[in-house]
Amino acid sequence: MRWMTKKKVKVYLISRISEDAHLWNEKICSVLKNPIEVFMPHQHNPYNLEHTKMPKSVFDTDLEAMKKCDIALALPEFGNDCSYEVGWFSNSSKPTVFYIDTQMQWLRDWMVKGGLDYVVTENPQTFQILKGDPILKHKKLLLISKLEDLHSTMLNIYKSKVK
Repeated sequence: MRWMTKKKVKVYLISRISEDAHLWNEKICSVLKNPIEVFMPHQHNPYNLEHTKMPKSVFDTDLEAMKKCDIALALPEFGNDCSYEVGWFSNSSKPTVFYIDTQMQWLRDWMVKGGLDYVVTENPQTFQILKGDPILKHKKLLLISKLEDLHSTMLNIYKSKVK
């Protein structure tokens, strides 16, 4: 019997908010359908504003969304702000899932790798690299057939955490 939930599964997207990242963010999140609801910071934050001029209200909005969500989805490559979010989630009971295609620069961030729970990819070569990583080999690494499988993968991760 297929597992279903009537509750909204709230996902917080950890990703860059710069304009050049919007299409990637939207593409990945477009496969996450009902009952998944995604908070995408780039839709709420002034992405064209210098980071040094970011008002505190942006931090407050994102932190509140992090507190209300059930699960985090990270899309590398990203910078310090996203690394903070990964760290915040690693100290919570909420799972952090990374979706990777061919992005590899983030593999240098050993504290980020230590803070995540799952890495999902549809790329067999990337999957082999992840399996050989000295930190990630201790995490849950999932190879999916196609991007659309991310939806059921996220629901299964959520289901395993709310037993």
